[in-house]
Amino acid sequence: MNERFLGEVVLPGVAQSVAVARHCVVEMLAAAGHRGLEEVQLIVSELTSNALIHTASGLHGGVVTVEVIAVDTEIVRVEVTDDGADTVPRSRASGDDDCHGRGLWLVEQIALKWGVRLLGAGQRAVWAEMFTGQAVPGCAGEGVMAGVARREPEVKR
Repeated sequence: MNERFLGEVVLPGVAQSVAVARHCVVEMLAAAGHRGLEEVQLIVSELTSNALIHTASGLHGGVVTVEVIAVDTEIVRVEVTDDGADTVPRSRASGDDDCHGRGLWLVEQIALKWGVRLLGAGQRAVWAEMFTGQAVPGCAGEGVMAGVARREPEVKR
């Protein structure tokens, strides 16, 4: 199956946009017949929050764009484009007492794969692909992530 664009939403760089992004993505995916969207909601929250906290998107006048693509009937890609920052997002280890720093680690644990695309004009897109079915084919009873190898995020320039 070819990838299918399901929609996008452009939101102001304010905290309330995280809930709006989550709601819009779930509506787009549900309308396209996807199910099992709880993990997708978590990833949308993490990627959108990170864009607002760590990039120029969270500054006055900033925006964040959330795009949803059906990779196939059971896999979706969510891509969050921000207004840019001096750093490239990466998963990191957090201490037991740290209040922050686990978001991309969670994305890494849940997503089939994730990465960063550097765009023009200082923008970048952080994306994650997720399974939206009930069980990974061939891994029934073993959980969604059974047999999926973890790797560092892909950075495309």
